[in-house]
Amino acid sequence: MLDRIRAYPMVILLLPLVVAILFCERVGVVYPDEDAVYDSLCIHTFVVQSESKSTSLCERYETQTYGGKVLVYVLRDSLKSALHIGDTIVAKTRIRHADSIGAFDYRTYLLRQSIIGTAFVSHYDLRPTASYSIPLQKRLYQRLNAAGLSGDELATVGAITLGYKEDLDPEIKRRFQASGAAHVLAVSGLHTGIIYALIIGLLTLGGRIRPRYENQIGRCAISLIVIAAMWSYAWLTGLTPSVVRAVVMVTLVEVGHMCYRQSFSLNTIAAAAVFILLVRPLDLFSVGFQLSFAATAAIVLFAKKGEKILANKNLNRFTRWVITTIIISIAAQLGTLPLTMYYFGYVSTYFLLTNLVVLPIATLLVPCGLISIVMGGSVIGVWWTKITFGLSWLMNHSVGWIEALPGSTWPATVSVFMVVVYYLLLIALSAIMRDR
Repeated sequence: MLDRIRAYPMVILLLPLVVAILFCERVGVVYPDEDAVYDSLCIHTFVVQSESKSTSLCERYETQTYGGKVLVYVLRDSLKSALHIGDTIVAKTRIRHADSIGAFDYRTYLLRQSIIGTAFVSHYDLRPTASYSIPLQKRLYQRLNAAGLSGDELATVGAITLGYKEDLDPEIKRRFQASGAAHVLAVSGLHTGIIYALIIGLLTLGGRIRPRYENQIGRCAISLIVIAAMWSYAWLTGLTPSVVRAVVMVTLVEVGHMCYRQSFSLNTIAAAAVFILLVRPLDLFSVGFQLSFAATAAIVLFAKKGEKILANKNLNRFTRWVITTIIISIAAQLGTLPLTMYYFGYVSTYFLLTNLVVLPIATLLVPCGLISIVMGGSVIGVWWTKITFGLSWLMNHSVGWIEALPGSTWPATVSVFMVVVYYLLLIALSAIMRDR
């Protein structure tokens, strides 16, 4: 027992860190400074940081002020023109604490996202966006549009390659969620794994050039290039919890390679969680953070055993890929099932079919989307974008077809207590499987 504890020092460190964050959240220590919220009427300057979300009478924008993030509701009739990311509006208004919605503590929900309050704006002065102030993510998304992508296909490629989901139709999101493909839209381990494989392939010419194990300089050079490239991609996609988790793990794995150690394990996942939570403790309450780590931990705990069994079987490449995909999908589903039921109230029935259909398309779509961005509106880029468009169209319609199958989702809800019990049983099951 003592040897197991010593084998997972980061797991042991993660547990008290989570408890400490939960305690600090309860007493309000981890929240942003709410002293910046003034209930008096005065002039505020808001910098728009998101595309609009429509409500019954207003357009809602996430903005940045000198005191922190604020949700601004702009009366639709008063809009001079659509506001864009980077626009600055000046308005005389009050910044207030968010009110609860029935039993839902809306104020705490916003604080967990570092949003200090809300403001209602009926009249404002607009300062248009300067071209240099448009986020790089948005500018690259515009290059996809210039290359010939449009509509749902443009929105899907933007979400999968750049993590830009502002233009995604709610119906498209619902289809991906109902079919069990929501993880494809959120840039995470799948996408970073594809980028990682591409970078390694380019640096080693498809595996033909590999520095010898004893050649530390060559190994370190490749690892440093990989780490720099992966963090650049994480920054490009908005440093979301899921992609940061994946890139931190890639970083730890590459550091392990430089030190001649095999690093991908449950301890690596826990180390990634510790680093993220030390920098951004409120990520603990992010659904994406929870789902991402739950899925990855379950894959490490359960899928690896299945892959070891497959290693001794004489199977062709396609059969091995199908069985491996099924094993990983089931393991990820085991890890995320209670969280899915708790947050969304349903279970996706055809998640295995979804992964078998969608994952090959996503594997092709990510590099094709990046090439379309690089090529832009050039002649070659326009022709290449036709391939990207076709893959995006195929993915959207495949997801729609699966979601339309009878019984694609089943309603299911659980309590927090049941979630905790489920994970305790899952940990016990993994311990039993390890002993065998």
